[in-house]
Amino acid sequence: MKLLTPKRKKSLMAAAMWFGILVFVAIIVRVFRAGVTSAKEGAQAVFQEVKDTIRLNSFVLLALAALGIALDVYFGTIAGTTLAVLLGTLTTGVGVVSTFNTTYVPQQFFYAAGTQLTGVKITVQGEGVIFDSDANGLNHAGVWRVYGRVTNGYLFTLANGLITGKNVIWEFTNSAAQTPSVYVNSEQTPAPGTAMYLQLLRQAILANSGQDFQKFAALHLPSLGANDVVNTLYQDGTQQQLNRVDIQSELGQYQTRVNTFYTIDNLGLNIKRVNVLGAAQTAYVQRWAPAVSGGMISQMVNA
Repeated sequence: MKLLTPKRKKSLMAAAMWFGILVFVAIIVRVFRAGVTSAKEGAQAVFQEVKDTIRLNSFVLLALAALGIALDVYFGTIAGTTLAVLLGTLTTGVGVVSTFNTTYVPQQFFYAAGTQLTGVKITVQGEGVIFDSDANGLNHAGVWRVYGRVTNGYLFTLANGLITGKNVIWEFTNSAAQTPSVYVNSEQTPAPGTAMYLQLLRQAILANSGQDFQKFAALHLPSLGANDVVNTLYQDGTQQQLNRVDIQSELGQYQTRVNTFYTIDNLGLNIKRVNVLGAAQTAYVQRWAPAVSGGMISQMVNA
């Protein structure tokens, strides 16, 4: 997260300006109280007082300037980037659960793991689960809409910006003798009343059941078979039947990794409904859900 956001920088600059004005006014008052006899004499005295003040405090001023520049560079405000904040480092070992707590939901979280984690679960106390996935879902959701992947890196979107005032429990289940670090990142704060979670849920699909999905941003189908079909109905009434090759070819418009990845991208909500027909498998659904304090988030995929 940015420490020196544009709004804070503007406030700091305004405060520095008014501080400088007050110091200058104080110098003028002190000079004229000393009994100067002319405007010229007063101007010379004020000039000398300013020089003396700068000279006496030059070390402090330089130190403050250096600190400000260092913070500006470190927190990415000069480069226009955002420094990811370390959430925590996972404890090594197969099946070992690492738990973290935050008072906010970030826009994104990221980790790099040579062996995909066994699972990740994120719960907002008083509202419900906003992220629940095993390794198959993590493999797909972690590269969705990602161009230029970091080696073994997985990037997940959790919300439409930084959502504060929450009690959040993060649970990561490790899968190997590794210690991945988890980072969180937010590039904006939603306006009041517009905060949204990008919820991720699992949904079992029974064999040949014809499971419907609607109102989703992404539908990940890691185990979609070669003979399975996805009947798609678009908002304008257009219909088409998709197979794995069709899904991969369309996915190439949105991300780098497409081979063996079967994700239906519906971030623009141009798809009204899909029906998955085929072998028994698990679907991973990402959909937008309002972040309303005290309101329970539905755990039903089509709610």
